[in-house]
Amino acid sequence: MTQSLSLAVFAAAALFATKGLASNFTISNGQIFTPGFVVVDSPQPDTPLGGDNIEIALDVSANGKLPLPPYGDDASSQIYNINIFLYSYVTGRNFTITNGTASVNNATLGDIMLSEPGSTVKHVRWTWPDCMVGDGTNGNDRGSYNVGFPNSELKTVLIAISLTTHKISIHQRFRLNGENHYTMFDLPISVTNSISKSDDRPSCQSLDNPLLAPENIDRTDTNELGALFAPGDSTVIETSDVGSGSGLASCKHALDLLTGSHSKISRYWALRNLSNQNKMAPQTKDEVADDNEFVGFDEESDEEMHDNDDMSVDDEEEDDSDMDSIGDPRKTYDIDEKDSDEEDLERFVLGNNDTFRAQLFRDDFLADITDSKALIRTDKQDDTTGLEHVDDNALFAFDTGVPGDKKQTEATPSALEAYEQKEDPPAWEDSDDERLTVSLAAASRLRKLRQSEEEDVVNGTEYARRLRSQYLRLYPLPEWAKESSAATQRRRRRSSAAGSSSEEDSDAEDDVESALPLETFLRDVNSFNASADARGSKRRKLRPETIDIQRSRDIPDIHKQSVSSLSFHPKHPILLSCSVSSIMYLHQVDPTAHPVPNPALTSVQVKRTDLRRSEFLGPDGDDIIFAGRRRYFHSWNLSSGAVKKITQIQGHQREQRTMEHFRPSPCGRYLGLIASEKKGGGMINIVNVRTMQWIAQARTNGRGGISDFAWWGNGNGLSILGKNGQVTEWSMLSRRTVGVWRDEGSIGGTVIALGGQKGTGPSQIGGDRWVAVGSNSGILNIYDRNDLVEPVKKEGGALASKEETVQIKSIPTPQRTFEQLTTPISVVTFAPDGQLLAFGSFHKKDALRLVHLPSCTVYRNWPTEQTPLGRITAVAFSHQNGGDVLAVGNDVGKIRMWEIRS
Repeated sequence: MTQSLSLAVFAAAALFATKGLASNFTISNGQIFTPGFVVVDSPQPDTPLGGDNIEIALDVSANGKLPLPPYGDDASSQIYNINIFLYSYVTGRNFTITNGTASVNNATLGDIMLSEPGSTVKHVRWTWPDCMVGDGTNGNDRGSYNVGFPNSELKTVLIAISLTTHKISIHQRFRLNGENHYTMFDLPISVTNSISKSDDRPSCQSLDNPLLAPENIDRTDTNELGALFAPGDSTVIETSDVGSGSGLASCKHALDLLTGSHSKISRYWALRNLSNQNKMAPQTKDEVADDNEFVGFDEESDEEMHDNDDMSVDDEEEDDSDMDSIGDPRKTYDIDEKDSDEEDLERFVLGNNDTFRAQLFRDDFLADITDSKALIRTDKQDDTTGLEHVDDNALFAFDTGVPGDKKQTEATPSALEAYEQKEDPPAWEDSDDERLTVSLAAASRLRKLRQSEEEDVVNGTEYARRLRSQYLRLYPLPEWAKESSAATQRRRRRSSAAGSSSEEDSDAEDDVESALPLETFLRDVNSFNASADARGSKRRKLRPETIDIQRSRDIPDIHKQSVSSLSFHPKHPILLSCSVSSIMYLHQVDPTAHPVPNPALTSVQVKRTDLRRSEFLGPDGDDIIFAGRRRYFHSWNLSSGAVKKITQIQGHQREQRTMEHFRPSPCGRYLGLIASEKKGGGMINIVNVRTMQWIAQARTNGRGGISDFAWWGNGNGLSILGKNGQVTEWSMLSRRTVGVWRDEGSIGGTVIALGGQKGTGPSQIGGDRWVAVGSNSGILNIYDRNDLVEPVKKEGGALASKEETVQIKSIPTPQRTFEQLTTPISVVTFAPDGQLLAFGSFHKKDALRLVHLPSCTVYRNWPTEQTPLGRITAVAFSHQNGGDVLAVGNDVGKIRMWEIRS
């Protein structure tokens, strides 16, 4: 009875401690927001810990809201110090992890604010003491786990408590908007994993501190503040000259420390931080004790800080009044007079009026040789250099130029006029260049700029021309720059011949340097089509099993929601993307563009429409069709900019309740839309693109309706996939079904795609070589469409012509079955040249595979575990300039790009 009563009292005390000491925090996106500036990145509450060390990651900037130290004198918000303890009311232990005073071992670490300079996240790596060694059984200070108790109900309570028996206590002393605070935050952890025995572990007796009861700890300030800077918290840091841990503000503050703007001890710390910036190792106690200029918190008082948590901030200031002036950074101190050493250091770092110009041109080549050899001078100065009577042949061999009198002559700018006339005029000219003279014979490194042996003095303009010419001799203009320059000149000549104004010419010049407007880009890019077709006419072949793929620059704009559709322009390097956030983007695919790779051409927001699909229309891509889960869709003409809204399909309004499931034909003549499901089958309404009028309807007899469909390569028919795995081949010429076949082993079709090199498949059903069918079991079957068609004979044994009739196998055998994925296939796409197939699933992260055709083998080397794919929602290929580009959109709105090489 006595034992049960004592255990009950123990359980009540532990429960009280758990409830009272770990309630003032908020967890958001894996981060723990505490009553202060500290945001805990790891560990998470109740995390099982063990191993050799305990590792803690703290963000000391409140996710970027507070700059790093050093802080300014009048900083209204700053962190004074952060102390961390590990305690347990079950074991009665209270260990010091960090307290601002380093020790001789790795058991008690120094001030974490001084570690990892320039980083907002501080990492604490603390070695477990010797009494924590073991696997969690009886006989150590990790708590009693899963042991027997006479009272079963009390046993359940104690086991639950023992799982969180230890707590990481983070104490913060800081200033927030001019008010000082001292808060405590307790993070419960579970020390249940094994801790190995090692001779390097410190003794628990050297780290242990007295432990106060929960009711004796004053947490008023902590409870009043609550979790700061968490999502939904309205706390704002008032702006002031707080300095920064990186950049010019930090350098300025460090120089202020060096030049006497702070106390003597502050200057000491500035010197120390500058000298140890690249190696910030914790100090030992001996180093601190031997330093006469620094007196920190003594180890005993700081280690017992957790024992005195009931003290308020004001009480701490009174108790610390007998400390050295460095003890409390919140106080104001007298400024010592600068001694001679400090003045020398100030003069060395900042300089003065006498040495400013000398320091300014200290590393300048022209200034150096000016002082030594009078290389640059004005016209009023004497042109003599002291080398008039020295023959150049005595200095070096120079076999170019016409022999003549060995006297100095002045070169004229006419030497490079022909070259300069081919180039654009400079945007700005310095008139002083004409009055400047440069001696080419005075310095050996400039003699190669002479055009004759006796030439010496040139003016500044001619000197710049020759330097530019010498650079082009060493580094000739690359071919791609020559083509771009020639195309630019041709555009300007055409613009001038058409009578364009000078303003239009200047606009054209500006367009070369920046992202082109959409209309201008589409117009000007046509000039590159001939050369691009010539370069890409040679068809490259890809190897099976391994692929040479390189990640390119991502699309800079991120959709607010998942990417619902991706489409490349059939002729130009333009990517069209849309998302259910009602935004559609057009990006120029150019990873080398400056300053923004793959710049945005334009964006369109369609109010109150969740865009589900957008496609370029036809082989020229002059129009864009886009639609959402609405009874209407839009057509956007890129040349004129006109946008048309098609609200209904005459005579079929009830069948067409949504326009989101549409596919334009490759020929650009038709637009197919999946209608609402009908009992026993489904239907597709076909619209004439030019008139936007209904012209035909394709029907299927499969149960469950239509899952997906794809146009034949020539646009004369459709392959319709039913939800039961049945595929219907429907002809636009005869307006009827020409054949029905079933996907092998399918219990539910999800997506279908046609592809392959044009003309390699049966012409009766579109000429496509391959058809890929995905199912909800994660299996993808790929069929050779040549095997689908059976030869038909007339009466008498003669073969029928291709136009007369076609017979399709009802149950064909797939060329290859892919079983790499285990979740429903949601994306299937063929590359334009028919050598690649991509298929993936949205239901599992990184579920994407690439297939080589015609070998029908999956590439083994891509994607890897490190490939950043995410949950895939859209995939598109582009084949331009002899290479493929792969674009992948995911559920977080990002579009990543890869370049596929031969």
